[in-house]
Amino acid sequence: MKKMIIISIILVSLALSTFGFLRAYSQDKPFFDMFSMAGEISQSKDSLLNYKAKIDRVLDKIKLEQSPTEKYFVTTTFSKYVSKEELEKLVKDYNVEVLAIEGRSIENGTMLKGTFFVAPENGMLYDEKLLLDMLKRNDAAFKGFTAVIANMQNQDIQKLRNNKMVFLIDTSADTHFVRNPEHEETNSWDGYAPSVFAELEKNNLLNP
Repeated sequence: MKKMIIISIILVSLALSTFGFLRAYSQDKPFFDMFSMAGEISQSKDSLLNYKAKIDRVLDKIKLEQSPTEKYFVTTTFSKYVSKEELEKLVKDYNVEVLAIEGRSIENGTMLKGTFFVAPENGMLYDEKLLLDMLKRNDAAFKGFTAVIANMQNQDIQKLRNNKMVFLIDTSADTHFVRNPEHEETNSWDGYAPSVFAELEKNNLLNP
């Protein structure tokens, strides 16, 4: 009986120490900081490409070490302006659980570029009428979609990253890797990693 009590105490101690280790490990994750990320990629063309290489190494790692069905909160930056039809096909083919879509508009008179966001609504990928009304109010033309913020399974991420329309699938805001208090709900796009599309334009890296 005494031996059983001692064994029980040891097992409880081990369990508590393991819990403490996991808790400490979780707290050791850095906080996600989109401003630091923006600063990192905006310095030069090389800094942008180095950032992409760093994220690609993360994707290589999760491909080998994580379940194919594990989900991640990602921002996919396109390598070109993407049409509505191209976006719809991509979302369907790669099981993209869209939270928000980034797009580009151009004012007709001034030719100034603008960035807008649309989100799924009433079973639609986005409200096309709402977008057209917004463009009309601003006397602007639709240029194309530039990024999508979504939840995706590991296996779909690995397939999508090989698509020529994609420049980067960024997992840096995902809570597997960082503490992100802004992103508390899985169906929200709060606390997202900004797209790098503007940097692609600035560095002439867009595909035709």
